[in-house]
Amino acid sequence: MLKVTLDTNCLFDYFERNSEDTKKLIEFQDAGKIEIAVTTRVKADTFGRRKDSPIWQKLQNFPCVIIPTVGRWGVSYWREDMYAGEEDKNIQKTIQSCIGNNPKRLNDVDHLIGHIKAKRDIFVTNDGDFIKHRDCLSQRCKTKIMTPQECVEYINNYC
Repeated sequence: MLKVTLDTNCLFDYFERNSEDTKKLIEFQDAGKIEIAVTTRVKADTFGRRKDSPIWQKLQNFPCVIIPTVGRWGVSYWREDMYAGEEDKNIQKTIQSCIGNNPKRLNDVDHLIGHIKAKRDIFVTNDGDFIKHRDCLSQRCKTKIMTPQECVEYINNYC
């Protein structure tokens, strides 16, 4: 089974704009073709903004596996993320060597670290930096990065 990780922006598209591509990915999961996951950093991206975040409330019933990422002081929640070690620092440096070292992008980097550490197959995102630099990320991090539409097409053609 193909293991797909959704970035937070895919969830915003699904919940706020009714994304057909994300709906199709859920259908693929229901049909047993893929397994959808999100990282624990989604909580910081949604719940952390507002305690009554409607996105966070909707996520409680979203059909997915939640995978941990590296813990960060002031961002992570107790018992949800993993302690970071040298391997994690190296993965972060590798990602940042491709997309740049912007401290405001650490949550985005953390999503990809969680995906890589969990040995998942495709990271699905609409993030322009990840898409723009996906060849570098694919080469150096050994993972596929696709937009939701590209992922749907990939699954239709190969699964």
